[in-house]
Parts: sequence; structure tokens; C-alpha cells
Amino acid sequence: MNTNIKWLDTCRVRWARVKRGVGLTISGMLLVVGILLSVALLPELPGLISVALAGDGEAARTLFVCVVGIAVCVLQWQWRAAIYPELRRDPSQKETS
Repeated sequence: MNTNIKWLDTCRVRWARVKRGVGLTISGMLLVVGILLSVALLPELPGLISVALAGDGEAARTLFVCVVGIAVCVLQWQWRAAIYPELRRDPSQKETS
């Protein structure tokens, strides 16, 4: 009986580590997407702003979508513990009750 409990606890710890790794991977990839989006937008920014101020709605929409995309990627990284609950604590640490 005790062997089954140990095996189950081992599986739970491993599953928690896998979920934590997946959460870190997803949040890291989204951060990289935000960085790449900002790097791609940076050279086009002056021309995009001037065309948007001249009244081009498509340029304004593109600028808005890029800025919102970058903000979402950065904010999800800063608040990753709230978005991915498995990142709140290290699963290898035992809970003390």
C-alpha cells in the first residue's frame, strides 16, 4: 500500500514539473514574440506614425494592433504567475501544513 502512495506522489510531482515547464515555455515564447514584434515595428514606426497622422486608417489600425500585441506579450510575462497558476510556487518544494 505504501509503495502505491509513493508512486502516486512521484507521478504528481513529475506532472506538476511538466505543467510548470509548459507554462514557462509558453510564457517565454510569447515574450519572444513580443520582442520580435517590437523589433519589426521599430524601423517602420516613424513612417507608420506619419502616414497614420495623415489620415490613413489602415496604418493607424496596424500601429494599434502592433502596440497592443507588444503590450499583451510583455504584460503576460510580468503577470505570468497569475496567468499560469502552476508557476506560483516550485512543485519540488513540499508544502508544510
